[in-house]
Amino acid sequence: MEGDPLVRRSVGIVIAGLLPWAWFVVRDRLGVVTDVAAIVLPLLALATAALAVVVAGLFGRLRRAALVFAVSTLLVGVVTTFVPWIPHGTGSVAAGRGVRVAAANIGAGELDGADKLLALRADVLVISEIGEPLTTRLAASYPEHVAYWKGPSIGVFSRWPLTVLEQPGPDLPGYVVRVRAPAGEFDLIATHVPRPWWTSGGATYDTSTDGGRPYQATVAEHHRLIEQVAARAARDDRPVVVAGDLNTTDRGRDYRLLTDDLNDAMLDSWGRPSQIGKWLPLGVRIDHLLVAPGWCSDANHWYSIPKSDHHGLISTIGPCG
Repeated sequence: MEGDPLVRRSVGIVIAGLLPWAWFVVRDRLGVVTDVAAIVLPLLALATAALAVVVAGLFGRLRRAALVFAVSTLLVGVVTTFVPWIPHGTGSVAAGRGVRVAAANIGAGELDGADKLLALRADVLVISEIGEPLTTRLAASYPEHVAYWKGPSIGVFSRWPLTVLEQPGPDLPGYVVRVRAPAGEFDLIATHVPRPWWTSGGATYDTSTDGGRPYQATVAEHHRLIEQVAARAARDDRPVVVAGDLNTTDRGRDYRLLTDDLNDAMLDSWGRPSQIGKWLPLGVRIDHLLVAPGWCSDANHWYSIPKSDHHGLISTIGPCG
């Protein structure tokens, strides 16, 4: 019967169980609201589930629905956090065509990580938070390099000749360079996108003559910069690689925007959080290596960096075999 209390309770329980899964319907439709929610989603899911348990304890008539809602919310948090880490490699790199690429946010102890970076023996290094001391140290082993010490604070170091196609600017927190590798040219977008959070004092993103702007970006500004990176990659007429600290969680719409036309090279193996320390509870993977379709990856690895709150990444990428 329509008015049967048992039927009404059953319907309420079903709705309570399904409601958290609406995240997958609204996550790309509510703009910055869901962008922020995606960043803190594990903690948000845990807090929401805990609140539902409290409601279950206080209101006996809502107990079952509240408990179902709590369990469902936790499941959504788990699925949203861990599914983007599932490997789905596209294949192996063609023999003799591989390029060993490493990226790292060096953090506060700039020179403390120098030996670790050099020991990687990467063909190409992309370093965020770089300054003059580390640039000088790495340049001894990588004479082909460019570095920008303000704003995005990023450097590119290569064993092979580099041509700078685009310098850091208001629409590009990094470089676009052409790498003339022995197995063929490719374009590298090396970028350190400002953290998508409220603006604050401190370092400045100084890419203009008017004194710059706060280095940390609003969520909307971060999205605009990711759109610019994606647009550059889409219109490139050569194989393109995007690498660096993108400050973009792999459960957010900005990551999905990038991977519409690019493949995640690090998912040849299992993903993992790349930001550690006080940020580890957020479980965010924000450092990325993305490659154009037709390119594959092998021998992925995450490595620790002294005095940095990031793990670095390294992979062999190149045309698929």
